[in-house]
Amino acid sequence: MNNRLCILFIFVFFILTGCSNYKELNQVAIVVGMGIDYIPKKDVYEVTFQIINPSGNIAQGSSGGPSVPVLSYKDTGKTISEAARNSSKRFSRQNIYSHIALIVIGEQLAKKKSLNFIFDVFERDAKIRVNIPVLIARNASVPKIMNILPALDKVPVKSLIGKLENTSKLLGENGEVLIYEVIGALSSKGREPAISGISVNDPRNIGNSAENYKKVRNASAFLNGVGVFKNGKLVGWLDGKQAKSIQVVGNTLKQTNLRIPCNKKRYNSMQVDRLHSDVKVDIKNNQANINIYTYASGILDEILCTKDISNDKVIKEFEHEAEQELKKEVTGGILKAQKLKSDVFGFGDILHRTHPTEWEKQKEHWAETFAKANVNVHVNISISGTGMRVKPYPY
Repeated sequence: MNNRLCILFIFVFFILTGCSNYKELNQVAIVVGMGIDYIPKKDVYEVTFQIINPSGNIAQGSSGGPSVPVLSYKDTGKTISEAARNSSKRFSRQNIYSHIALIVIGEQLAKKKSLNFIFDVFERDAKIRVNIPVLIARNASVPKIMNILPALDKVPVKSLIGKLENTSKLLGENGEVLIYEVIGALSSKGREPAISGISVNDPRNIGNSAENYKKVRNASAFLNGVGVFKNGKLVGWLDGKQAKSIQVVGNTLKQTNLRIPCNKKRYNSMQVDRLHSDVKVDIKNNQANINIYTYASGILDEILCTKDISNDKVIKEFEHEAEQELKKEVTGGILKAQKLKSDVFGFGDILHRTHPTEWEKQKEHWAETFAKANVNVHVNISISGTGMRVKPYPY
């Protein structure tokens, strides 16, 4: 009998007490995106929060037209935590940060302040995950970029993440970089962070309003280059095909295309769907030597010349041209990084793993050593298919 009474008492106790930290949904604000910028005149951080608007995710607003699916507000502080707490004066609900899916860092902040002073709060606060992507706002303010209301996706942050994932899979010029990867690069002497940039096209200045839903040619945010960092500060950008070099060297490229010259006016196109790179770094007579061996294969997905692709010699010719094109793209990206003295490729980390003794001699001045390194890119490409047509059109 005593045992039964004890069990009953415990059961009733837990029912009556419930969860001590329980909150109703109408008491919290779900933050899905955070932007961080810097105001030099006031020497303060500006933090932007994008939160879900429950009523805005209903099909029709009260007026019969579309209602905005998110709300945005911002505040400032000497620290990011202070800015977040200052925002409580502007909003009636307590922020929930566990659903943050994207961090956008302002270009001004990335240039003036080191990233070292940004990510400490994310590592210390268990409520914020460190496996979420980071972007750099380029040529536009953080709120402007974060609050462009997309035509296809209701939530702007979801749209930005989708664009990053999509271009990473298909083009390879931009890759997804997560918070913990940035922290790892900042902590390493042999690698610098490289973070994709995001810009906005909004000539009519309607991107932040529901009016944007009604336009065929609407305002939009788009990925724009890769930011190159040195000692935590943004020092330049890799644009276009040069940016692809980071994905090629790092073996993170999933798919891309290469232009194969046909004549002075036309190009063929090759879809690269398999690529692997081996990188070797050594030091001889205080001179760094970097050798990159890249192996790729793919198919011809567009042919704009009249050459007979059933001929093995023609295929070999196309393979050679594709090798030269990829070599130019990779070499161009590395040369630009050398001018900026920023090893965003992690060659220093490779030297550390393979030649630890030499690394100990070079690690304190690796940026200078990398800038003067001899770089040789070796590319081997095989064309594995020509699509469903062999005979070219009569151009």
